[in-house]
Amino acid sequence: MKTITLACALAVAALSFGAGTANAGCMTKAAVATSTSADSAKWFAMETMVQNVSWGLWPGFLANGDVAGYKVTNKQYRCSPDGGMVTCHGRATFCAK
Repeated sequence: MKTITLACALAVAALSFGAGTANAGCMTKAAVATSTSADSAKWFAMETMVQNVSWGLWPGFLANGDVAGYKVTNKQYRCSPDGGMVTCHGRATFCAK
């Protein structure tokens, strides 16, 4: 199970992408994640989006799910079965507070 989780995390990192928006202090990020459940895949997708904003935010996100200094809006996920797993495409907007 740990191997699957690690493989999923690596796949998430490899498949992630992000693009900034024209809004001052805001950026939209997106990521794709595969895991054993939709909730887990959504979490991995959000983790990757947080990493794309700043690796410095990652430890806080892991500790308590908080993205310090940012308001996260417009969270959208599209999930579908993928073999015995679930793949979710996620997108969210991060605005500096």
